[in-house]
Amino acid sequence: MRVPTPARTTSGGEMPTLTLEERLQRAEQVLTRVADGDLGVRIDTDEFSEDAITNLEMGINFLILDLRMTAEENREKQAALVAKQRELEEKIAMIDAQAQAIRELSTPVIEVWRDVLVLPLIGVLDAERTAEVMEGLLTKVVSSGARCVIIDVTGVPTVDVGTADSLVKIVRAVGLLGARGVFTGLAPAVARTLAALSLDLGGVLTLRTLKDGLENCIAYLDELDGR
Repeated sequence: MRVPTPARTTSGGEMPTLTLEERLQRAEQVLTRVADGDLGVRIDTDEFSEDAITNLEMGINFLILDLRMTAEENREKQAALVAKQRELEEKIAMIDAQAQAIRELSTPVIEVWRDVLVLPLIGVLDAERTAEVMEGLLTKVVSSGARCVIIDVTGVPTVDVGTADSLVKIVRAVGLLGARGVFTGLAPAVARTLAALSLDLGGVLTLRTLKDGLENCIAYLDELDGR
């Protein structure tokens, strides 16, 4: 948007030359509008004039043009950054979903017999994963109405003291839900850690293999049902 010369005419109908004060005032008005964010404004200049004020006016116009181009570049960069951020958020969401799927696959709760659940644990058990195991297992016990839960740790070579304590608490929690908890496949290192806790393991049954645990649970259920 141009800031035109004031609409004053001479007796001959020609556009008069602005005074120095008027031209400076016009330049000040344009710069004020630019400072307010209006980059569509410009000064209407006399291209054939070579005085110092004309050079100033043309300089202001070039400055406005440069600011407009910079603003457009910034908008494009901002749009690119927003797109990158959205892409990154989508990737993070995908990674989280994949991690959750991996966690679920690594700690499946399987109903292997009527009223018998098996939780095979494989790999390293840390505090976070142990908490997830407890939550998932207890939810499954309630939803299935299982009366026996076998926690098989054959694939867990070792655990720290905190994790071993959590495993025992899982079995206790299973018992509070009215189901019988059984440990199978304890590695020597895991057994030593459990022993080092000096916990009362009374009522926590431990058997050598998953097969032993399943046979024991079936016999236990047959006895409960009077078979």
